[in-house]
Amino acid sequence: MKSISRSKIKYTVPVVVVLAVGLVISSLFHTAVLASPVQPHFNHFLSTHAGQDDAYDDSNPGSPANGGSGAAVAASQEAYDNAAYPATSVGYNQTINAANSYQSVLNRQSSVNTRAATTASQPWQQLGPIQGNVPSQVTYTGRATTNSGRVTVIVVANDCTTASCRVWVGAAGGGIWATTNGLATTPTWTSSSNGLASNAIGSITIDPTDPSGKTLYVGTGEPNGSGDSEAGVGMYKSTNYGASWSLVAGSVSAAKDRSIASIAVDPKNAKHIYIGTAVARHGSSSVNGGRFTPPGAPVVGLYESLDGGATFKLVFSKESDVVNPPTVTGGDYFRGGVSKILFDRTGVAASQPSVVYFSVFDYGLYRSNGSAFEQVFASPGGGTIANSSTARTEFALAPHNGQLRIYLGDSGNAGGTADFYRVDNALVPAATLTNGTANPGWTKLSNATPGTPGFSSYNFCETQCSYDMVVASPAGHPDSVWLGGSMAYTEIFTATPPSNGRAVQRSINAGVSFTDMTNDTQSPPLGLHPDQHALAFVPGNPDIAITGSDGGVVRTSGTFANASSECANRGLTTAADLADCQLWLSAIPTRLYSMNAGLATIQFQSLTVNPKNPNNDVIGGTQDNGTWAYTSTPSSWFESVGGDGGQSVIDAGNTNIRMHTYYGPSIDVNFNGNDPNGWNYISDPLTASNESASFYVPLIGDPKVSQTMFVGLQHVWRTQDSGGQAAYLQQHCNELTGDFAAPCGDWVSVGQDLSGATYGTDKGGDAPATNYVVALSRAKESPSVLWSATRRGRVFISNNANAAAASVSFSRIDTAAQPTRFVSGIAVDPENPYHAYISYSGYNAYTPTTPGHVFDVTYNPTTGKATWKDISHNLGDQPITGVAYDNQKGYVYVSTDFGVLMLQGTSTWWVPAAPGLPRVAVYGLTLSVSGRVLYAATHGRGAWKLKLSV
Repeated sequence: MKSISRSKIKYTVPVVVVLAVGLVISSLFHTAVLASPVQPHFNHFLSTHAGQDDAYDDSNPGSPANGGSGAAVAASQEAYDNAAYPATSVGYNQTINAANSYQSVLNRQSSVNTRAATTASQPWQQLGPIQGNVPSQVTYTGRATTNSGRVTVIVVANDCTTASCRVWVGAAGGGIWATTNGLATTPTWTSSSNGLASNAIGSITIDPTDPSGKTLYVGTGEPNGSGDSEAGVGMYKSTNYGASWSLVAGSVSAAKDRSIASIAVDPKNAKHIYIGTAVARHGSSSVNGGRFTPPGAPVVGLYESLDGGATFKLVFSKESDVVNPPTVTGGDYFRGGVSKILFDRTGVAASQPSVVYFSVFDYGLYRSNGSAFEQVFASPGGGTIANSSTARTEFALAPHNGQLRIYLGDSGNAGGTADFYRVDNALVPAATLTNGTANPGWTKLSNATPGTPGFSSYNFCETQCSYDMVVASPAGHPDSVWLGGSMAYTEIFTATPPSNGRAVQRSINAGVSFTDMTNDTQSPPLGLHPDQHALAFVPGNPDIAITGSDGGVVRTSGTFANASSECANRGLTTAADLADCQLWLSAIPTRLYSMNAGLATIQFQSLTVNPKNPNNDVIGGTQDNGTWAYTSTPSSWFESVGGDGGQSVIDAGNTNIRMHTYYGPSIDVNFNGNDPNGWNYISDPLTASNESASFYVPLIGDPKVSQTMFVGLQHVWRTQDSGGQAAYLQQHCNELTGDFAAPCGDWVSVGQDLSGATYGTDKGGDAPATNYVVALSRAKESPSVLWSATRRGRVFISNNANAAAASVSFSRIDTAAQPTRFVSGIAVDPENPYHAYISYSGYNAYTPTTPGHVFDVTYNPTTGKATWKDISHNLGDQPITGVAYDNQKGYVYVSTDFGVLMLQGTSTWWVPAAPGLPRVAVYGLTLSVSGRVLYAATHGRGAWKLKLSV
């Protein structure tokens, strides 16, 4: 099981409620020893901040985006805003133009081959993690496992057997992956994205009219209701098991700027296809969406094609949200999106058309009736704006005895609490099922009374159903139904846990009651990840389920055991809690199997190298999957600490000293290398400052002065002893064993507040809470010089960064001629501390009078002025996510949403750095001149390494 932190924005309960839950969890943790299913010494920061990264939300009134203080903007929304600013949305044209700009560089093939050969001694190499090992200290339960990145959809071939079983997995940022031995202990995965123009996957469907099983469709864009669900670029088709894909041209006009949440092919007619579109946003990469739907986006709804996808027509839609530009979030949430489509022929004569059922965010369930559509379940959300961010409906069809049973989950009631329903025969007039408000034809199986069977399904996806809600029933087994959602944190982060977390649940009595699938019977158990998005069954075996989550793919063994005797040891004090526990644990999986080995979809934020061993020792933060460590001898990766992973540091003088960040200004230090037991919290002064900060704060170590580190909030902050004395931090602040009876950390602010009016009112100075420091950089041979930049484009230099804190000063060196856009990177020349390359995210289209993506900048300390030279040349209008400089060769490298490019010396043409890197968003570059190596942190395909020529 993975850690609790999630860097997505689900737009669910009010922030005050989230914080209240977090405080309750924190109190319980400090006053009592945690009991099974959580290991006694689980990470302190994560256990006391369960789910609180959702409070770092633009919809939080106290967040910087709303002029508040003390919280950061959530990562996905922040990254989207960084790419869009000063506009409020990133449109389809910008996304396509950026892709075309990158492709135009690739098209200079003859030049590419010549130039790339002089840059690298070999192609890009995949560093991993290919097998993402998670040690016992990092999991909830205390059992080691393997993990991969976020999975949004799973499809299993109809002819799956133990000898040969094709499985396809869609990842949020890693594209399509496939295996032919899905039931093996360790399946063999291969990337299957050839031809796809997007790595954000929302749906996969096997064409039921092709008996060979070779024909598949994939819908791009992620439909889960979150701020980082990236919009897609249409639907694709494969006729060779997914080995290659081609665009279904007619889908673009229907699905651009949206996600394709579901695809359904008529089992009677291969040319009859429905797609359901849902709200999603273009962002800075395949997994960074955002808030504002751009103008001209097609209406979300149900689209139909009668010609195999050559054209699509909108045949059903309900009112959806409209962008309100003055608001922080845009106000356009998820209502009206079609989340699932299924054809059904139960009770239908052979000569009659198939009936199609589909669910709609905030409205409920509908079906076709001849040439029209009718509502068969009305969501309590009622299609209201108030419920747009929380209401979702999911369903499963379960034909039996010539009738059609339907299972349905819905979160449209006040607060977004999930309820569960069933109708045993839906083949009746729609008016007997619903009157458009109430649903008299349905049986509500869930209830809020502890100790009753219906409580087992109550609130099964907690308060984030728009992000993770699954309802599934295995074909041919109408009494079996499974639910997936979020972890029930309050049921496990307590001294008296009644469940194992209920991330996934199973019923075999038609949904009357459920048992908990989250942990297996091993001691300690293997557990599931908190955020579940997909579930598929092995044909012919309803008890083998494959689940997809933010932590990858896990399979159940297909056998179950009664573990209810554990309840007697959980300190449960009420008869109701004991009854609930005994029910939930009465049939749990005997085994859960991680299927993540080889599924290389980890979403890295950044990578850091050991300056004394740059080719063999790397650490890096990842979205929702912690900070990972790599060593080359033997070649292996493991997750050193859980949660969200941002920036990291390896100390220049003592490489056993390391730092990492979670989200916001939350930092740990380790004096024992990557030891999972050695992480100590050191951020009390930063959080107490109430300064605004990025979701992933910039953090660097001094390249020459050991134990001196810098972090950016509104001020630059510094520690000169790695955050505190090792013995003190180990005693009081260790994440696993500390008593937390004393303050943790000794950061001090240096110099002035760089975000506000001290340096003018331009480039964010009139709104300092949204203009925090986003980039820091230094040169090794001049520890007194520090470069920094703020979110809206200010750039500073300090000539005395190692002086007494009150004496440190900064000079602002940008001018009105440079873009008012996000500064994504600063690469300082190792030979000249006053020379650097600076990269900008965003689009020239949004700052037409001040264009530019990469600048060569030289500062004159005598005059206090800087010269700026735009070296963007043939990059086109594509956001740059990072920059690195090889002074030995004079080459500049930049990362983009599509790969890594380079500029050689005085050339005016950017070219690919080297062949071999898949088309993927690269969030950061790390270059070691001494090691002659360049690392790329990709957001969906792991870490990659390029050996540079000498």
